[in-house]
Amino acid sequence: MVNRAKLSEWFTTGSEWLNEQQWYQQIWGKWDELDPQSKTYVKFALAILAGISVLFMMFSSVWKVHSLKAELEEKINLVSFIQSSNDEIRSLKETTPGIPPSSGKDDAADPWLSYFETVATAAGIEAGSLKIQSEKSGQTNDYSKESLIELDVKHINIRQLVHVVTGLESGRRPVKLRNLQVKAQDDLTGYLDATLALSSFSLIQSP
Repeated sequence: MVNRAKLSEWFTTGSEWLNEQQWYQQIWGKWDELDPQSKTYVKFALAILAGISVLFMMFSSVWKVHSLKAELEEKINLVSFIQSSNDEIRSLKETTPGIPPSSGKDDAADPWLSYFETVATAAGIEAGSLKIQSEKSGQTNDYSKESLIELDVKHINIRQLVHVVTGLESGRRPVKLRNLQVKAQDDLTGYLDATLALSSFSLIQSP
């Protein structure tokens, strides 16, 4: 903790340096030339300017906090909506017997990106907005092979994101959303960039 003697020394040094500056001497000289009434007006104007500056900084801080809070609430609502949609789709799958997880070997032979682009197009998203960031092998058994895929989707709105996620999990090929990262774009247009961590399954042979 800095003691009073140290603070006093710093203040004295700063005052001496300030008094040596030519621009400070010129300002102080102009101040001495003013009559008492003009000095009062200048003090009053400086006080108003300082008050406006403080109010502006307070308003900016409150507005920034409000914007961050609104963005956080929007993302929380989005994640909750997607999670509830996923639970509903999963419940429908569990209560609807006899539906195969894939439409056959032809589907499995198609590249995953082509399938994702088909689902995205149905959600109103341009195919060029999608890009597979990474793909690696997951678990494999006698009947299926898992691929762990991170899919980037650029410049979409919340409705399109919800549609593409539900479209992937309820589509003709078995896909499960493992994680979702959403980032709002800086231009405040309401568009988002999203990264979807997916588990995608390909049928090896019929049981």
